[in-house]
Formats: sequence, structure tokens, C-alpha cells
Amino acid sequence: MDNNDASDGSFDPMKEIRKAELQEEILADAFDNSYRLLIKAISFDEMIEDKYRNDLDAVLAFDPELGPALSELENMIDFYIGEEDYEKCANLRDIMHVKYPESINQGIED
Repeated sequence: MDNNDASDGSFDPMKEIRKAELQEEILADAFDNSYRLLIKAISFDEMIEDKYRNDLDAVLAFDPELGPALSELENMIDFYIGEEDYEKCANLRDIMHVKYPESINQGIED
């Protein structure tokens, strides 16, 4: 049984809020790391070394050996639209159009 099940009387809404906030931070970190790799601002090895030096985990939004799938790039664009970071959206759109030319006329506007 889930420890946060309301039927056992231990449901803590603040714990759930903290958990959701942590998930949002991890997602933002994954997208930021992925973006920096995609625009070649940092290499994968440099990112790993930097995270290790700072005792952090390196999370990505895609498998670095395979590169980003179309859906992963679309998710990153959606995230940065929500952040109103349109420069990153445009850069990701350009990367997506090069990697997936069929995406050029599929809903992400110039």
C-alpha cells in the first residue's frame, strides 16, 4: 500500500507539494542539460564532470547515445514555451527541423 494513501491517515499534502516541486526541478534540469548539449554549449563529458564536481546527478531529457526523438524535442519546446524562453524554442525548432525534416510543417510555427 502507498505510504501516502489517505485511508491510513498519514496523507501529508505538504509532502505531496514538495514532491511535485522536486519533480518540476528535475524536469527543468533535464531540459536545461539537454538544451546545452544540443546547442553544443557543453560536451557530455564536461556536463558529467561538472555535475560530479558539484555532487549532482546528470539528468537528460533524451538518451545521449541515440539523440533526441521528435517527441522529446517537442516536449522541450513545450516546456520552454511555458517558461516564455522563446529563443530556446526557436533554437530547438531549428534543431528539430534539421533532424526531422518531416516536422517542418507539423504545427510548430516559425
